[in-house]
Amino acid sequence: MKLLNYSSKKYLWLSSLLVAISIPTFYLVVNSLFIHATDKTLESQAVLIPAYIQEVKTPADLALWKKVDRDVDINLFDKNNFREVPFTVEAINPETNEVEDFRHLQKQVDIFGIKHTITFKVSLVEKDDLIESILVVQISLLLLIFLGFIVINRIISKKIWTPFHNILNFLKSYELTKDVEMREEKLEIDEFNELNIDINNLLQRTQSAYQLQKEFTENAAHELQTPVAIIKSKLDLLLQEKNLSNSQSTLIDQIYYVLQKLSDLNKNLLFLTKIENQQFQFEDKIDCIKTVSEVIENSIFFAEAKYQQLLFPRPELKNFQGNQALFDQLVQNLVINAVQYSPKGSIINVLLTNDVLTVVNEGSKLDFSEERLFSRFSKTIDKNQKGNGLGLAICKKIALVHGFTMVYDYSNAKHHFTVNFNQPN
Repeated sequence: MKLLNYSSKKYLWLSSLLVAISIPTFYLVVNSLFIHATDKTLESQAVLIPAYIQEVKTPADLALWKKVDRDVDINLFDKNNFREVPFTVEAINPETNEVEDFRHLQKQVDIFGIKHTITFKVSLVEKDDLIESILVVQISLLLLIFLGFIVINRIISKKIWTPFHNILNFLKSYELTKDVEMREEKLEIDEFNELNIDINNLLQRTQSAYQLQKEFTENAAHELQTPVAIIKSKLDLLLQEKNLSNSQSTLIDQIYYVLQKLSDLNKNLLFLTKIENQQFQFEDKIDCIKTVSEVIENSIFFAEAKYQQLLFPRPELKNFQGNQALFDQLVQNLVINAVQYSPKGSIINVLLTNDVLTVVNEGSKLDFSEERLFSRFSKTIDKNQKGNGLGLAICKKIALVHGFTMVYDYSNAKHHFTVNFNQPN
C-alpha cells in the first residue's frame, strides 16, 4: 500500500468515526437544549398562575378559562397523577388529529378553596422539525468538510511527496556503471532536502569506491600478466633441462598448472572489467541456433571424456542484436559449467526457445546459498573441481548488458540455468 493511500485511509477511518459519533451526540445535545428551553417557557407561564387565579371569580370564569386556553388543563388534584418535574406525553393534537409529543408542567393551586392541578403543555412538533432541519444542515456540512478534507489532503499530499517520488525515480534509474549527474535541486521541505543531500553523498562515496575497485582490478590484472608470462617461460626452459628427476618434473608440472589457472583468472578479470567499462559494441546479428550448435560441437570433446551426452533437441529460431563474442562466451561458460559439475555418464540438455535459453544438468544440491552463485569466486569448496569462480559471474554480467535476466533453479536433482531474453516488466 502506498504511503499516501495509507495515511488517507487512516484519516478516512478517523473522520468516519468522528462523523458517526458527532451526529447522535449533536442530536442529543440539541434535543436537550430545546427541552430545557421549553421547560423554561412553561415555568415562565406557571409564574403567572396567581394573576390568572385572581381573575377567576366564579365557576363560570373557570370553565371559560378551560375552554379558551387549550394549552392549559385544569383538573381536580390527584396525588397519583401529579408530577413535580416537567415530563413528555404523547397525545392527539385536536387541530391536526395526529399523535404528537407534548411537554407538560404541573402546578398545584387552590381554586375556590379546592385543590386543583393546572397543567401547562407545549407541542414539541416544532422541536422535531427544527432538530431535523439542523441535523440535515449539519450532516451536509460534515459530509462536505469530510469530502473536502479527503480531496485537499490528497492534493496537498501529492504535492508534498513529489520530491520524494522524484528522488525514488532517480534511485530506480541509477546505475553504478554509468556516470550520472547528482541531484542538486534545492527542495522546500527540509527533511527531503536532507535526504537528497545524504543520497548524493552516499552515491558519490559508492561511485568513488566502485571506481577504485575497478581500477584496482584492471591494474592488478595487467600487472600480473608480465610476471606470469616470465615465470611460465622460465618453467619452459627448466623443463628442457636433461638432468631433471621425475619428482622435479612433477613439481614443475604442478607449478605450471597453478600458473595456468592464475593466467585464466587474470584473463577473466580483464574480461569482466571490459564488460563493466562498456568496451563492447552491440551491433551484431546473433543467430542463437548457430551459436549454441557451434558451442556444443566444440564442447563435445570435454563431455565425451566424462562419458556425457550433450543434447540440443528441437530448438526454436531466435535472433537478436547484440555482441557475438560476448554471447558466445555466455553459452560456452554455461555448457562448460554443466560439463564440469555433472557426474560421469550423465545427460546435459540445452533448450532454446524464442523466450529462454536453458542449460539443464544433473548434480548434487549446492553447498552454499543460491545468492552467491553468480557472485565472483563463489564455488563449492572441492579441490577436485576446476574453474576460478568467475564463469557464472561473467554469464550474469553478459546477460545484464544485453538486457536479459538470468535465473537459477534446482529441481528433480537437476540444475537449471535459464537466460530470459524478454526484459522483466
